[in-house]
Amino acid sequence: MGLLQRLKDDLRTGIATLRLGTVHAAGRALEETELLRMRLEARKLDQQLSDLYKDIGERAVDMKERGETAEHILHDPEVGRLVREVQALKESRKKLEAEMDEIRNEQ
Repeated sequence: MGLLQRLKDDLRTGIATLRLGTVHAAGRALEETELLRMRLEARKLDQQLSDLYKDIGERAVDMKERGETAEHILHDPEVGRLVREVQALKESRKKLEAEMDEIRNEQ
């Protein structure tokens, strides 16, 4: 009877270990999925930033070609709006990077 009891205990221990490993693997998969989603979001933010930089540059060059002064270009309402959008996107990107670092550090 002792042998049978040891086998049952070993089997229970093995099942508990398997469950723990499964839970750990599932948690890791969720973390990786979340990081992948965040990397995709970061790429979208980077593309939006790139587009805004392009828009600012095109606006500034267009204004310069029309003879506007550098001072007027710097104070142009449209350029100002685009710069504020850049700042907001950079802040979003920074927060996203902090969240990604937090997830990585938990691992």
